[in-house]
Amino acid sequence: MIFLSSLWIEPSSKIMKAGNIFIIKRHYMEFTMGWMLCTAFFLMILSLHAAHAQQPDNIIVGTVYNIFHEEYSSDEDFFRQVDKDIALMKVSHIDHVMIFPMSQWDPETKQLLWKRTDYLIKKIEDAKLKFVPLMLKQEQCSHYFPIWKFKEIDGMWEKHNQKNNNKNNRENVDFADPKIYPLVEEYFKAVIGRYGKSPALDFYNVWNEPHYRSDADHVIERYKKWLRNKYGTLQKLRIAWGKEYSDWDEVSPFLNDNWNSSMPQIDWTMFRNELGGILCGELVRTLRKYDTTHPVNVNPVGTPWADFSNFENYASDNWVFPEYVDFNGISYYPDAWERAHDPEAYPFWMHNLAFSTVRSASGNKNYILTEIYTNAQNGLALHGYLNKESVSLLAWTALANDCKGLIYWKWDPFMRGRQSLGRGLCTIAGELAPRGEAVKEFGSVVERYGKVLFESHLKKPQAAVLMDMVGLLKTLEQSAEAATNKFMYESNAGLFKALFEKNITVDILRTDRGITLDSLKQYKIIYLPFQIVIRKETADILKEYVRQGGWVVADARTATINELDIAYRKSPGAGLDELFGAVRNDWVGKSSYFQVVMDKRNGNEQYSFEGKYFKDFIQPGAGVEILGTFTGTNEPAIILNKYGKGSAVLSAVPLGASYFEKSENPVNRLLTDFARQAGVSPDAEFISDTHSFLDIKVHKGSRNLVVYIVNTEDRNKSGTIHVAADNCKIKSIKDIISNQTLSFQIKDNSLSIPVQIGGNSVMVLLLEE
Repeated sequence: MIFLSSLWIEPSSKIMKAGNIFIIKRHYMEFTMGWMLCTAFFLMILSLHAAHAQQPDNIIVGTVYNIFHEEYSSDEDFFRQVDKDIALMKVSHIDHVMIFPMSQWDPETKQLLWKRTDYLIKKIEDAKLKFVPLMLKQEQCSHYFPIWKFKEIDGMWEKHNQKNNNKNNRENVDFADPKIYPLVEEYFKAVIGRYGKSPALDFYNVWNEPHYRSDADHVIERYKKWLRNKYGTLQKLRIAWGKEYSDWDEVSPFLNDNWNSSMPQIDWTMFRNELGGILCGELVRTLRKYDTTHPVNVNPVGTPWADFSNFENYASDNWVFPEYVDFNGISYYPDAWERAHDPEAYPFWMHNLAFSTVRSASGNKNYILTEIYTNAQNGLALHGYLNKESVSLLAWTALANDCKGLIYWKWDPFMRGRQSLGRGLCTIAGELAPRGEAVKEFGSVVERYGKVLFESHLKKPQAAVLMDMVGLLKTLEQSAEAATNKFMYESNAGLFKALFEKNITVDILRTDRGITLDSLKQYKIIYLPFQIVIRKETADILKEYVRQGGWVVADARTATINELDIAYRKSPGAGLDELFGAVRNDWVGKSSYFQVVMDKRNGNEQYSFEGKYFKDFIQPGAGVEILGTFTGTNEPAIILNKYGKGSAVLSAVPLGASYFEKSENPVNRLLTDFARQAGVSPDAEFISDTHSFLDIKVHKGSRNLVVYIVNTEDRNKSGTIHVAADNCKIKSIKDIISNQTLSFQIKDNSLSIPVQIGGNSVMVLLLEE
């Protein structure tokens, strides 16, 4: 990697890959040289790094070795524990060890100690395992910020030593503060200088669970630059925010309301999300000063798109990080959702939603579960306990969704602190718990077939969902009616659920981050689940997409406001009234459902479903087909407009949200019928006499197909799986978990495979040419 001190490119620049061309989009960047020179130089940096960073080439099965040094009375005690643990990891098919912390402090000399870490890494090297340094843990920051630094840095003691009943004052250190960041770099330099040449080093976890929420002065200055770049002039900001600013110095995120506009809060949240990515880029750039060879990973906590959280505390935007790292990641703790939904367990279709979201956010990069939970958070918890079957199902479900590795938090249970007696693949006696045995069995399969599974990827989805972050933040801001606060989340999730149950995979595309016509033309159908915000440029692309033969299916309230929180006078707005061949004259809402009757069509029988909460009054134009009407009034509820070579469907009720918590509501039939009419076919289907469901995902490799079959119900199932052969000349099919060979038939490029699968179990079929 080459660094020139005379050239500074703000790490906030957004890099989007389209085909093989990198386009650099300017986001509050200040250049000291011309645009062309900056672009050429940055491309050179990226290409140099890409040429040298050695990406993982196998499925990762790892665990976190979280060390509390005070638990060991002597170095020898620690060494004995390491000997035992590394030996057990080795026979348990654990191949990666993520280490935190990478050092310890000597309070007497105020110097870092390395003796214990040296021993640990030597044992990892001897065992032919790989290790991952956890470089920055934002809250548990003593690895780079020992407690005496509060006294040594001017103002820090007074700022943090407050009688405010905040037991986390010790953890609220702002690493991006210009007075503190040099300590982070100093620590990076020390760790990499000592262990960067180890043959066992695989990659760096540069920032563990990023969720930066500081509102310090240096953050506000960044925010003002961000606003200047977005709006350009103060007049445009005045219009968007509805505020009478006379100077940029008056702009603040703390002197606003949402009476005139929701944009002040939306912009502040959007900025704070993007700042997470910006800071990740700065950390990577710091790390690259000392190591240009090893890849870098980051892992925000879960995804708000699957746990329905507001963008605060740990909840971060998954889309802002991948451009800065070599491969993406998340920390995965669905037990947090379960604690809020007692006694409901996190359903497996929602696991699939979470993984599909992260896969979509990762773009053309791989992702791993950099942390995945192993048990309840602490010994007094009531949720999050994992049995052997659950661990196995979750691991294979992740791989089926194109995940390329799992690192389990953590190896042994917590023996002290806020999570005492929680987590761990082992029992407190140091032996593998049943959940650890599940990982051992999973790891043994990966040890034999990991390279094949890594090289194979989920077949490209034929359907996509468009989402706009501004619309999501607009719905989250609404507080008068708690029932609709998470309505856009529920709309997306219910749509996903309906398609998932037919084994139709989807990509999730963010319109606020830019889409192109070429990117949409990869899909046969596009869904707009409660997309109240539609931008003019998005609408223009959608019209051309349909004109050329695509399908669009839109919910109630689609395109009612623009990206600056200004309602369209004509609805649907942004020109989509032309696409749908209709106008929306008014709407009504109630805390119940509106019944819709679908007409007989294409030989289908008549049926009805219920639309949740909202009813639009739509007026179709000439030639628009009415597919469904409201019971009692006969008003149009579902309409279809032929536009060019394609079709545009507009619903007067929300579709996905109507199915989210009401699985008996046949609105799922409508959603999947549109996919079928658009030409979407599942990559695999399971046919049985009992009409039961199996989650099936098909991956394609260079010379094989891999079919993941997951049965999350506690009952055996048998039937026939039909898989498109993709013109592959299949010679054999083997379940790599049981090592059994399966019979099959092939006809018209379709494979028929009889299967029998036990309850709560998995088959992974390797179809070899």
